[in-house]
Amino acid sequence: MGAAADGTVWGVNSGNQIYRYTGDQSATNWVGIAGSLVRIDAGSRTNVWGVDSAGGIYRYTNHDANPWLKIPGGLSDIGAAADGTVWGVNSGNHVFRYTGNQDSASPWKNVNGSLKRIAVGSRTNVWGVDPAGAIYRYTNHDASGGNPWVKIPGAATDIAAGADGTVWHVNSGGEIYRYVGDQPS
Repeated sequence: MGAAADGTVWGVNSGNQIYRYTGDQSATNWVGIAGSLVRIDAGSRTNVWGVDSAGGIYRYTNHDANPWLKIPGGLSDIGAAADGTVWGVNSGNHVFRYTGNQDSASPWKNVNGSLKRIAVGSRTNVWGVDPAGAIYRYTNHDASGGNPWVKIPGAATDIAAGADGTVWHVNSGGEIYRYVGDQPS
């Protein structure tokens, strides 16, 4: 599921069907969208991305005839932000940042690190979970080729980041946590 600061909400069900939340109070507040995805994220109404079961990457175009544009590459998880930032991880746990050049044969830049899940609130608010469940925050301090990720206490199976800096995660027991950083809890 992906929820954006502008109120945009998208989700996929266990059958890989795609839905967009309309926000009205009628019985049809979830509208089906053509396509099939296993992961989806919404940074805004105009920045919705998904990954299908084969690792294909798609960006929502809002065109009725063909609502999804296939982007080169292969990912297993994707995160999109309101500022247009998009990150992903592949099945080998490699981390990538979208360069914006969708006409390129490789519009993804590899970033040091090993993650299973990724969440993007903004260009400066990128979080991930590694295959062992450890939580990491991206620092962008990898000029020497070192690790640009800082380990954060806790363990997670999935993570979400908001444009306002808010970060949430779910652990293997299904418990939900909000990151408070150095704030009193």
